[in-house]
Amino acid sequence: MNTLLRFSLLICLGLLLQASACNNSIKELEYKGIQRTSLESLQFNKTALRIDLGYYNPNNFGVDVKETNLAIYLNDKFIAQAEQPEKTQIPKLAQFSFPVVAYFDPLKVLGTAFSSLFSKKNTVRIQGTAKLGKSGVYIKVPVNISEQVSLYSK
Repeated sequence: MNTLLRFSLLICLGLLLQASACNNSIKELEYKGIQRTSLESLQFNKTALRIDLGYYNPNNFGVDVKETNLAIYLNDKFIAQAEQPEKTQIPKLAQFSFPVVAYFDPLKVLGTAFSSLFSKKNTVRIQGTAKLGKSGVYIKVPVNISEQVSLYSK
């Protein structure tokens, strides 16, 4: 039994070292921008907005995103909590769309958005975490996206 335990620990250590060596060649996903937005539901105190974020995976392997926990800010003011509606598969060496659904109170957001409406540039920031992995092994990674947008068009 003791030999089996040592052998198992040795195998686990070897896998851990191999996995950490692979991390040196992992490239970060490249954010390409907001691709599309659509209204999922409109209610007096809770509205849902679907946002498709564009990305490119420069890695020679795909991964799955199991869950996200994201906060959305407009000019550093919190406006919504967002999560992904379903498990998303990220293909290798490809551009892909990552959907999130943002939940917010439209009356509270209206004040923040109104003050930003006439600014030529506004900063939309998405911060939080996402669980990435493959074959049932997932790790939490930080998400920090920032984009300059205009809330009006001429």
